Amino acid sequence: MQILLNQNNEIIAYAVSGGIEREGYETLTIENNFIPKSFRQSFKPKYFLYKDGEVKVNANYEEEKTELPQIPQIDFPTSDEELRRMFSSMQVQIVQGNKMVTQLTQQNANLSQQIVQLSQEVENLKGGNSDETTIS
Repeated sequence: MQILLNQNNEIIAYAVSGGIEREGYETLTIENNFIPKSFRQSFKPKYFLYKDGEVKVNANYEEEKTELPQIPQIDFPTSDEELRRMFSSMQVQIVQGNKMVTQLTQQNANLSQQIVQLSQEVENLKGGNSDETTIS
């Protein structure tokens, strides 16, 4: 049998046939007569120690607590009236969004018009004449 030991000589895993290896852990091959009879039935990682050539129960063993992630509670609307309120609220938000888009489009048009006017004024300041040729 092969056993896998951590740095505290606690048995993490074992293999009856074949091999077992993991980086950072020591692998040992031991004879079956050096393990307790209840080893296979009682095995849990770190429950047994390998000490002085023998497999013994770990007196300092503590059951590992695995904490499951908490699933957030999601409150779904339960009444038809609540769904109607949510729907109307979304409609109001859509109308407000469309209003903002319209305002931004108008502002964009105004800015484009101002750019054209400023470009014409720059041309006039450069000294353009009546037949639209520029004197440099």
